Amino acid sequence: MICSICSLLCDSDNLDEIQCIKRSAALARLDSIRGAVEGPLDTNVNSAARLKATNERLVESASLLKSAKRILITGRIASVATARSAVAFAKSHNATIDCAESGHVFKNILAIQRGGIYSVSLAEAREHTDLFLVIGNDSMQVAIPRMPLALSNGKPRSQTVLLLGDFGTAAAEQWHKAGFDTWTVPCDLENVPNALAKWFQWSEGMPRDGVDESSGVGPLFARLRQAMYTTVVWSAESLQMEQADLWVERLLQWVAGRNEKNRCAALPWLSLDGTFQQVCTWLTGFPGRIDFRNGVPDYDPHKYSYQQWMERTPDANCNESVIVLIDETLAPGDFLKPLEIQAAEGYSVIKLTARSEHFPTAVAGVETIDDMFRADQTVLARVLPSCERRSWVRPASDYLERLSK
Repeated sequence: MICSICSLLCDSDNLDEIQCIKRSAALARLDSIRGAVEGPLDTNVNSAARLKATNERLVESASLLKSAKRILITGRIASVATARSAVAFAKSHNATIDCAESGHVFKNILAIQRGGIYSVSLAEAREHTDLFLVIGNDSMQVAIPRMPLALSNGKPRSQTVLLLGDFGTAAAEQWHKAGFDTWTVPCDLENVPNALAKWFQWSEGMPRDGVDESSGVGPLFARLRQAMYTTVVWSAESLQMEQADLWVERLLQWVAGRNEKNRCAALPWLSLDGTFQQVCTWLTGFPGRIDFRNGVPDYDPHKYSYQQWMERTPDANCNESVIVLIDETLAPGDFLKPLEIQAAEGYSVIKLTARSEHFPTAVAGVETIDDMFRADQTVLARVLPSCERRSWVRPASDYLERLSK
């Protein structure tokens, strides 16, 4: 099962049994959001008034969209239904569509488009991998604290993990507690693809020029040589380097080369900000960063990013440029706030979020479980019984469909 709060695999068949600090904090945040938006428990009169006000705003927003010359759809999308509705909405309104956190995801996408990828599912990696190469730094471990448990097969010291980059002792200890034989090798991330090629040559008995034989690397080389199934894990978000897509491409070339002798696969770790591009690619045929004209999509990973769209000088009449801002997640971060402030300076904004008084939406994965998705193609599980629903709280996809009418 997949926890919709921390978005990682949980070992229990019943998520109600899991004590997760991150989950508890997120649920508390959800309760505060509900309280701020809903106020006291609605009476039938208040519910009717809210529904009437929402319908009036729908009519006003639909009229605004019809007169708009430029429309951008952005934010956080966490369900298949909303992703499909957003693409259909973009087609019918000749809009640009791009996730507001998509930048680092395209580091992977551009590399994969050029050279392909030997990929692996989370379940297969956990059950069959005997050597994990985890590339990144402590920020990656902080962002994905349950990664060691998600990848552990439960058999102590049957799996080796090599932490490459800038990982501290705390990160290594987490992997050790999860049952891994843990090695930490500090190195410059920029040089990891080249270093891997050298290390595996050395593990196969080739000359080790420049290697201090007394440094204790012998056992590590032995584990590299014995590995039958290697999985390379990285998060594009932690790759703070120039031309990161070329770095990913070099790494994938190395992965392809390793398959000539032993199984080697790539597991790029995507957080909630990557799901929009993935679901558009798999389910609609569009990877995001697309612009429609007369219903025909034009894809450009640079030209049609939401940053490029907003950097253009807004029209004198802000009603001619409209941003449809969607957020149906509980993912932390204040990225929406700067976007709203910037938009307020020259654009009209239509918000479909749990925080919105105009179009308050359900939180995907917590309040709704139908048509859910994750970047690893697993299904989200509802973590709490369905809360009392109110007629004016709807999925974001419902509002998009009604705005198009």
